Amino acid sequence: MKGHELSRYEAANLEIDGDRVLTYSRIACPLDCAYCFANEIIAGNANLDGTHLSEEQFRLLEQLPPDIKTIRVGCDTEFLHDKDQALEALSRLVGAGKDISVITKFPLDDDYICELSAISDELESNGNKLMFSVSLTCTSSKRKWEPKAPRVARRIETVRKAYSAGINTAVVIRPLIPNIDPSELDEIVDATKDYVTGYYSGPLYLKELGEDTITAEEVAYLGCIVSEEVEDIHWMPMGNKFLKIESPQLMEYLRRKVEQSGKTLFQ
Repeated sequence: MKGHELSRYEAANLEIDGDRVLTYSRIACPLDCAYCFANEIIAGNANLDGTHLSEEQFRLLEQLPPDIKTIRVGCDTEFLHDKDQALEALSRLVGAGKDISVITKFPLDDDYICELSAISDELESNGNKLMFSVSLTCTSSKRKWEPKAPRVARRIETVRKAYSAGINTAVVIRPLIPNIDPSELDEIVDATKDYVTGYYSGPLYLKELGEDTITAEEVAYLGCIVSEEVEDIHWMPMGNKFLKIESPQLMEYLRRKVEQSGKTLFQ
């Protein structure tokens, strides 16, 4: 995509990332997980009308070039926080002729799963697909990291129901939290391996180390790799800095666990 075309998308809170386009809404997430700083970043510039995708975003998404294969919705919020609006947006995006990726922590009832299945079927009839992913980063340490998020068991049940409805499903173990017990990863994989095509994972990003998340002492003890990242992403303030925290040992543990389950781990 040429530079002037790229700037049009960025100005509309759409980011081209390889063969994907990532959509941003600037809507505050109600879950406020300890590892997420999206709400902090959008403070003072939040989208108060709560609209997932603007008309300008829809227009640009419908004009994507052929080399863009996937639309990844809701990258800076919980896309299903307004389930009706999310469903309307997904239904409208079917006409864009792209694969659609959704990640959520919200449990879904049978009727909603049925609606998603219908969208999935329509996409597949056009040669595209819906990838529905549920975020599960921890189990017993949920109270520390995701105190407001729905219960782990309900999210696992949503994965199962979506899979049973014929929807392409995955589990997102991202961020990979270095100081959780590996048994929590075992629990996640063991409970979902029969209902997913694979797993996604990646580093932990924090504004700073601390007792509420992970300390410098823990980082050193666990052999983590910490680097300071500066990203000029259009929805972040210019020169925004954060710490990228990687745990090679825990990532290798997760990779082995996923491979033993007969699935694939994507990073």
